[in-house]
This record gives sequence, structure tokens and C-alpha cells, in this order.
Amino acid sequence: MYFPVFLTLILSFVTKATICNERPVIGILTQEVYWSGFKNLKPFVKSYIATSYVKSIEASGGRVVPVFTNRTTKYYMDVVRKVNGILVPGGGCAFNMSFGISQSTNEIFQIAKLVNNVNDHFPILGICLGFELLLMSSIKGKFPFSKCNAQDLNLPLTLVPGMEEKSVLFRNMPKDIQKILLTKPVTANHHFKCMRKENFTSMNLDKFWNPITTNRDKYNLTFISTIEAKNYPFVGLQFHPEKNAYEWEKDDPHSWSAIYSARYFYDWFVNECRQNNHRYIKKSTLENELIYNYPSTYVGKLNSVFEEVYFFNE
Repeated sequence: MYFPVFLTLILSFVTKATICNERPVIGILTQEVYWSGFKNLKPFVKSYIATSYVKSIEASGGRVVPVFTNRTTKYYMDVVRKVNGILVPGGGCAFNMSFGISQSTNEIFQIAKLVNNVNDHFPILGICLGFELLLMSSIKGKFPFSKCNAQDLNLPLTLVPGMEEKSVLFRNMPKDIQKILLTKPVTANHHFKCMRKENFTSMNLDKFWNPITTNRDKYNLTFISTIEAKNYPFVGLQFHPEKNAYEWEKDDPHSWSAIYSARYFYDWFVNECRQNNHRYIKKSTLENELIYNYPSTYVGKLNSVFEEVYFFNE
């Protein structure tokens, strides 16, 4: 019942769209503490966002608002109307589309498709878990992954033949960054589930997505590590470009070339977010929802995989 009014609002923004939005606001989905190592450390909070994602968006010129889990369709439509793009971070979940970050990702995925169908450019970037949830959202919540071991593994990317010109990420990528990504172990992998090429085809994921890069896990299993939607500005990365500059609790790559090349992915995403004119009608509403309203907590000394985290009691 909300969709006709929602699309009317979105279309009003399309007709007034600017060439380049210089004040992009990006929503980052929160994750339930239950599926993290914080369950016992922070028993009275419900969700969190690792600050490395926030810092990465801010370093590329965007501001961040948290997008909470277990909310209504109307809530997520309102979010999409106000922000310029959505980041789905890495982490853990139940892979059940009826609640948690799985539910919020699926809701936003479906809404974002509608928005883009009326020529309003609205991007989504999924990192690791986000990569996985975007794939699942495109096949009605089915689980297409295989067990693997790419935990704590730093890898160069292997470009799928023909994708250098076809890929939105790679076709305009500076040659020096492309050379680093394809020849040096600069992408940080932390996952035990992999998207195999065979499953990608058999589950009909190739109808919606292009596989852009692949990698091999510790047992030589080939998996897809970058995906791009064929007709939408949706991108998924199985690796973690935010960790290179901002996380220190694992043996992630911290060389200059690793940080320089990782920066490209968030710069690209924020620039994609500049291509729509979604906005908060009231400045006071934006000010009350920005991540600046929440304190970050140093958790690195508590044996966490993160340095800092934002906790939420929503």
C-alpha cells in the first residue's frame, strides 16, 4: 500500500536531480549483536556497526546514518527516500530473510530495484556478508554457497575474462590500482562460505549478476569474489577493503599499495551515491540521525576482530 506514494516521492526527486550531489548521505545497516562476539561482552545492546565502515565512507566524502534491523517496509522505504545509497557490511547472521540484517537487506534490495526502474540511480554496496545477502536477495532467499576456507587470507584478484571492459568497477579503474589488485595479495578475506562458479550458474544468479573476479581458498577451491548487477548499480565484494586502513586485530594487508588500492572501492561507491538527489526534507531530522550522535567504543583490547564499534540499543 505504501509503494505508489513512495514512487511518487522518488519521481519528484528524479525530475529535480542534480548532476552531482556534493553532500551524499549513506545508510549503513546495523547487525544484531547476537551473531557477534559481543553477545557476552555487551548483553544489553541490540545491534552494532564497525567503525571501519563509517571511516571508509567518511574518507570518501560521505556522511553516515545507521539503518536499523527488524523494521517495517515503510521504514526502509523512508530510508531509501532520504539517503543516497546503502552499504551492507560484513559480519554474521542466520541467513533467514524474515529478520535481522537478512530481512533489512532484502527489503532494501527490493525497494532499490523499484527506484532504479524509474531511472533514479540508487547504489548498494555489499561487503562479505553483504555480498552474500545481495546474492540471496536476488533469488528469493535461497542459499547458494559452499563451505570453504578463506579465513584470514590476503589475495590478489583474478579478473574474469572479458570483464575488464564490461565491469563498472574495472573499466575506469586507474591502471596502477588495477595492477596492484591483480598482482599483489592486498584483498583481505575472512569467510568460510564461498560462491562457486558452478552454483552461480545452476542457481540462475548469472541472470541478474556478472561475476567480475575470482579467487582460490586455502584448499584451491575457486570462488567468485566480486559481483555486479547487470542492470542496477549494485556491487558485492567478498573481501574487506575497509580493513586495510582501519583494522589491526588480524593480519590484514597494511602496505601503502594495499591501502591505496582498497580506497578505490569506497571512492567509487560514494561517487555512485552522488548520482541521485535523495535528501532529508528537514535538516534537523538528518542531524538527529547521523552517526555523529552515537559514541564509538574501543573493543580491540577485548579480543575483538574490530578496533572500534558503534553499539545501538534501538
